[in-house]
Amino acid sequence: MTEKSLSASRHVAASPSAVFDLLATPARHPEIDASGTVLRSRTGGRLTGAGDVFVMEMHGRDMGDYLVDNHVVAFVEDREIEWAPATHGGDRGGQRWAHHLAPEGDGTRVTHVYDWSEVTLERLLPYLPVVDADGLAATLDRLAAAVEG
Repeated sequence: MTEKSLSASRHVAASPSAVFDLLATPARHPEIDASGTVLRSRTGGRLTGAGDVFVMEMHGRDMGDYLVDNHVVAFVEDREIEWAPATHGGDRGGQRWAHHLAPEGDGTRVTHVYDWSEVTLERLLPYLPVVDADGLAATLDRLAAAVEG
């Protein structure tokens, strides 16, 4: 990946459908977040496609409690889901979170990507990246535990 993008990948012993269903259900995101910043979803139900927006309650060490509007920018059932966070009621900041799924043996190869290459807001730059490759891998471990169990 580039200097403004990180990724991690691992095998998950669950079907692409099971993995995708978890990722497309924002209420389950706190289960898989290894950073501890995702508190809960304010959006009920399952995402249905690109253009959906889901609101998450967040907590950051530097920012305290805040809300994020996540705009779904890619959605291919059982294959890919990606969202771009924005300030609540505001503009997207240029970050993107993606999950790419591929059948692999008895399960799924999941690749988790964090990309901040489009960030232009000077006030955000000192905080980036908000996660490292180990953090992405830890999230994948939590995802695996949530769908394999």
